[in-house]
Amino acid sequence: MVKTCHFGVGTGTPSLRNMNNTTLIEALRSNYIEYFRLFNNQHGIQVHVDRETAWIIANGPPGNHILRTNLPSADIEGSIDALLSRISCRTGGIRWLLFPQDRPGDLRDRLKRRGLITGRGDLWMFRELQLLPESRPPTSLNISPVRDLPGLRTWWTASALGFGTSQRAAQRWYDAFRRHGLGRRLRVTNYVGTIDETVVTTATMILTGSIAGIYDLSTPPAYRGNGFATALVHELLAQARRQGRAYAGLQTGDAEQFYQSLGFNTGFQEEEFFWAADHPEN
Repeated sequence: MVKTCHFGVGTGTPSLRNMNNTTLIEALRSNYIEYFRLFNNQHGIQVHVDRETAWIIANGPPGNHILRTNLPSADIEGSIDALLSRISCRTGGIRWLLFPQDRPGDLRDRLKRRGLITGRGDLWMFRELQLLPESRPPTSLNISPVRDLPGLRTWWTASALGFGTSQRAAQRWYDAFRRHGLGRRLRVTNYVGTIDETVVTTATMILTGSIAGIYDLSTPPAYRGNGFATALVHELLAQARRQGRAYAGLQTGDAEQFYQSLGFNTGFQEEEFFWAADHPEN
């Protein structure tokens, strides 16, 4: 269900003109890791984050991913072996994402020599928040944060419809957000857009440090084409700016033109490697 992510840079971070593309990518990646940490220790999901690596193993939604690699310079091959051995105890395959600041610098070549299959992943798009267009949402649309379990259940139902998945598959998202606290802390808040008490679009905003991130933007098929998702994006970007954020960004696999129409530009495309265990574990 992770289809989009928006983020911004706020107080205590470099100014707009000093934020280069690599810095923006790292800001987004840090927020992305925090998103996955919401799923840790439920439904058998394990999330590991330390100075050297960050990864999630879910063996199902939201997937198996290596999200950060900063391996020590001594015995690089041994460090890669140790990482894959640790992962092989938990799953038979994982998607290894490579980013500009990952180390060692020749990690790409090392993974290729090991026979990992390469691919191109989602686009990461960026937009400044200094000047936002005037938003005129449909007059009947009400956008509000989820504050209780009944509200989260409506978010869960509509989000599953929007992503074309089952309630069972989306259960992991419901449990992650229910456990987090339903917006009582400012770090994570789910949002719904409603028409006459019917949820017609959904998203999640995460605030971590200097970053405001929006995830899981979706609209059920019956309500598409009415500008509801656009209105929700505009509202959350405006909220991000009000909370001191200066940039927005997103990840998307299939909606580049939609986000370009909202002023976003592509700054990065994920480079991914696919690892599979050689033999079954006994």
